[in-house]
Amino acid sequence: MKLALCQTKIHDSLEKNLEEICSILRSLSADLYIFPELALTGYGEKLRELVKSEEYFNALQVLKDYAKEKNFLLGAPYLREEKLYNSALLFREGDFRVVAEKASLFPNLDDTAGFSQGIKREAFSVGLASFYAFICFELRSTELIRRFALQGVDALIFIAQWPKARKAHWETLLPARAIENQTLVLGVNAVGSAFGTPLCGSTRAISYDGSIIAELKEDIDVITLDLSSFEPKLPYPRRVVFQEPHKILSLDKILSILEKRRRHGEKVVFTNGCFDILHAGHVDYLQKARALGDLLIVGLNSDASVKKIKGETRPINPQEQRAKVLASLSCVDYVVIFDEETPEELIRRIRPDVLVKGADWDEDKIVGASFVKSYGGKVERIPFSYDVSTTKIISKIKET
Repeated sequence: MKLALCQTKIHDSLEKNLEEICSILRSLSADLYIFPELALTGYGEKLRELVKSEEYFNALQVLKDYAKEKNFLLGAPYLREEKLYNSALLFREGDFRVVAEKASLFPNLDDTAGFSQGIKREAFSVGLASFYAFICFELRSTELIRRFALQGVDALIFIAQWPKARKAHWETLLPARAIENQTLVLGVNAVGSAFGTPLCGSTRAISYDGSIIAELKEDIDVITLDLSSFEPKLPYPRRVVFQEPHKILSLDKILSILEKRRRHGEKVVFTNGCFDILHAGHVDYLQKARALGDLLIVGLNSDASVKKIKGETRPINPQEQRAKVLASLSCVDYVVIFDEETPEELIRRIRPDVLVKGADWDEDKIVGASFVKSYGGKVERIPFSYDVSTTKIISKIKET
C-alpha cells in the first residue's frame, strides 16, 4: 500500500490551499494521501462564517469529485450541531466523513478560531490497512493515544500545524509515541504560519522502534512510502499493566495534588452527589463533566450526610463502597467524602475552574455557583440523557 505524506504550505486563501491539495492529488499516485491539520483553510478568526459559505461548499464538492478515484485524509473545520470542530476528514468513494475531532485544544489558538472540544474519533481502513488519526496538540496526550492504539491499527497518524519554536518537541514526541505503542507513526506537518506563528515542517514517518524511515525539512514536499514493507519486528511483547489507582483521598491530599497540577495549567472540574446506586445516568453525567476540563473531583456525601438529606433508609450502599465504585470510573480522577449537607466548604477550598450540576438545577440554586463565578470560574449545567434515578430504581425493586 502506497502512502503519500503531503507537507503543504498554509495560505490565508481557501482557493490557494485547495489548488495546492488538488495539484498533489493530480500529480502523484498513492493509495492514501495525508495532508496537514486545517490544510484546506488554515487558522482564522472567521472560520465559522467561511464554513457556512458557498465558497467552502464548492471546495468540498471539488474534493468529493477527486474522492471518486482517490483516498485522502486532510484537516478542515467542520460544523456539527452548530458547533465548530477542528477535524480530520477522510475523503473516499466520492464523499467524506469525519474520522477525528480535536479533543485537546491548544490555548489561545483553537479557542480564538472558535473551535469546540471534539469527541469523535473512529478507526478507518484503506485497503487492508487501518489507522487512527490525531490532531496536533493531541500528540502530547499519551493516555488518549494509548487507548486507541491498543485497539489495533497499522499506523497512528498525526496531522499538525506544529510551530517552529517547538520543533524539538515534535521530533521527540513522534518517536516516543511509536516506541511506547510499538506502532508505525506518521507525522504530517505544514509549513507557512498559523496566526503569524511560523510552522516547522519536518513531516516524517517513524518505525516501530522509533527510527526515522523518511523525513522532510521545511519545504513543500511529499514523502511516499510502501506501508507493506514495514512489518513490526518487536523485541518484546507489549504489556498493558493494570494497577488500582489511588483516587479516594482526603481533602488535604487533594489540595496538595491540585497545587502541583495547576502549575501545569490544568483545569479543575468539581461536582458532587450521593451516587447511591450507580447507574447509566450517573456515568453519562460524570463523563460529560470530565470532558469540561483536565481532571474531575467528585465530592461524595458521607452516610451521615445522605441520611440528613434523604432520611434514615438511605443510603443503600455505605460510603466506602460508593466511593470505590466511583473511583473505578476512568472519567473520575479523585473522590473526597464530606459530612456536611452541602459541598460549600469543599468548593471554597478546592476553588474549581468549572462547577458542574445537573440541568434540573437552576443556577441560582446551585451551592457555590456565585463563589466560583466571583473569581472567573464557570458553572455548567448538564442535561440528563437517561430517565433513571436511584429513587426510581429502589421503587422498581419494591414493586417486584
